[in-house]
Amino acid sequence: MKGFLAILATVFACVWQVTVAPLFPVGGLTFDFVLLMLVVIAAFGTPRRAMVCVPVAALAYGFLADRAPGLVLLAYLPMLPLGVYLEQSGVPLNHFAQTALAMVATGAWVRLLLVLGAVLGGADGSAGVVLLDFILPGIFLDFALLCVVYVPLRLLGWSGQGMSLQRGGYYSSL
Repeated sequence: MKGFLAILATVFACVWQVTVAPLFPVGGLTFDFVLLMLVVIAAFGTPRRAMVCVPVAALAYGFLADRAPGLVLLAYLPMLPLGVYLEQSGVPLNHFAQTALAMVATGAWVRLLLVLGAVLGGADGSAGVVLLDFILPGIFLDFALLCVVYVPLRLLGWSGQGMSLQRGGYYSSL
């Protein structure tokens, strides 16, 4: 049941991203509600649930926003291995820092891929414009949105889950 609700929330975030987010731009940028939903599912749910929701988000957002679903999948997919790497590395980070770093890095990657797609379409692709007008403000916007959502969820008693899959199971006997 929780997996179905996560998929429904992911599709709702995609609809919200296409319909509501463009109405409220901040400095020419919009909030990335799809990324926020995927990060919240990965941070407070299970890794398997996040692995199911990323392709669902790519398909839903890709078709709703008239973007290639494969490009959207490539944009959001690094969030999962980055979360596992941050968790299993020896760097002493708490759950919020791991979640924020995964969201900020994935958000920068998403925006970089969108800029590269626009540059291939003929837009200005100078490094200064891309970095100062698009990626850095997007990083701050993503971080602010995560803070607005993460802190109330923790105050409501939601505990962060790990991104590592359990060892063993069916394939351990092979």
